[in-house]
Amino acid sequence: MLFKEIIKKKRDGFKLTEEEIRETIKKYVDEEIPDYQMAALLMAIYFQGMTHRETLHLTDAMLKSGETVNISIDGTIVDKHSTGGIGDKVSFIIAPVLAELGLPAVLLSGRALGFTGGTADKMESTGMKVTLNEKEIEDVVKRFGFSISCQTEKIAPADRKIYALRDATSTVESIPLIVSSILSKKLCVNTQGIVFDVKVGSGAFMKTMEESEKLAEGLVNVSKLYGKKAGAAITDMNQPLGRTAGNAIEIIESLNALSGDISNDLLEVVTTLTGILFKIIEKGSFKEGKEKAESIILSGKALNRFCEWIEYLGGTTKLQLGKRRILVKSDKEGYITEINGETLGFLIIEMGGGRKRSGEKIDHSVGLRFFKKIGNYVKRGEVIGEIIYNQGDETVFVNRFLSAFKIEKSKPESVKLIKKLIY
Repeated sequence: MLFKEIIKKKRDGFKLTEEEIRETIKKYVDEEIPDYQMAALLMAIYFQGMTHRETLHLTDAMLKSGETVNISIDGTIVDKHSTGGIGDKVSFIIAPVLAELGLPAVLLSGRALGFTGGTADKMESTGMKVTLNEKEIEDVVKRFGFSISCQTEKIAPADRKIYALRDATSTVESIPLIVSSILSKKLCVNTQGIVFDVKVGSGAFMKTMEESEKLAEGLVNVSKLYGKKAGAAITDMNQPLGRTAGNAIEIIESLNALSGDISNDLLEVVTTLTGILFKIIEKGSFKEGKEKAESIILSGKALNRFCEWIEYLGGTTKLQLGKRRILVKSDKEGYITEINGETLGFLIIEMGGGRKRSGEKIDHSVGLRFFKKIGNYVKRGEVIGEIIYNQGDETVFVNRFLSAFKIEKSKPESVKLIKKLIY
């Protein structure tokens, strides 16, 4: 079939076959299909969507365009993936906790995307090696029970090529294209169980529950079709997660969290995701997984494992933060009803803690601290946060920080952190 007939078929709302999808990806990677035709197909998918079965075939074709990672180790290998948000340092806490529970965890992580921070960038703030080959990943997992490393260029090259085109053609927001992009990288590892943390709210890419539910269901269902055990939690990102946002500062918070000094919201997300993994791989009940994870975190049992992992890969846990500090004081009195994560994410980028363009160097030492959350009552002049930076306009930074906080007379409803569980 001519490729223009495949475009027409999807444009008119018909399902594409496995062979049509596989050949499309192969020919596009081999540069037999030009960008303008692939862009037309992506736009057709954007408007017409794809079934979970079609998305499975697209995921598999993209996955098989590159290398896979096969870890030889006893036990049920698990993974966790987050769709990203402000202050999201869950991976650093859940991975060593899962290892303590006898569940080898292999996480492939990415860099900052848009206004959200990247796990790999946070790891680099320690000076540790973040890109590992298959043999190195296996060695690290055997030593520490977990591995977190950067996705290599040889994993799902079709996804990088297609994502660049999606970005240029405004087709990024398509649910099947998002699902296939995520899973083409996550399913390349021989994990048996995977849990997804799908964020929703101002500090996430998915702003509504409807979008988040579709994404979570797509990730879970396509993973199951691929033979994995999968589940998801839709979690609130209408304010930063935990007490900090940045790079080095989030590693510091993770070290504190693993020593037992953990914020309630961060503890709830980590233990919920662990509970889901327990249930889907039949290691125990959701409640049992939650309770065991909480016990390990509060007792500090996983801290040494995390520190030794960083040091083994050449990093340090003695991290330096920016030289200049600003305590931000509230300019109003009342209840905090909103903390816009996207505004804070862009503030971190403006401070140098993120990239304005691809390949730009990051200042890992800058970041934000949060002393108040939604529902807290604050007085005018009361300290609500801290800005840690090295250079830039202090007044601009303070004004942007304050603009993220909405303060009103009426007390808001309490924030429901775990919105929905999907199995």
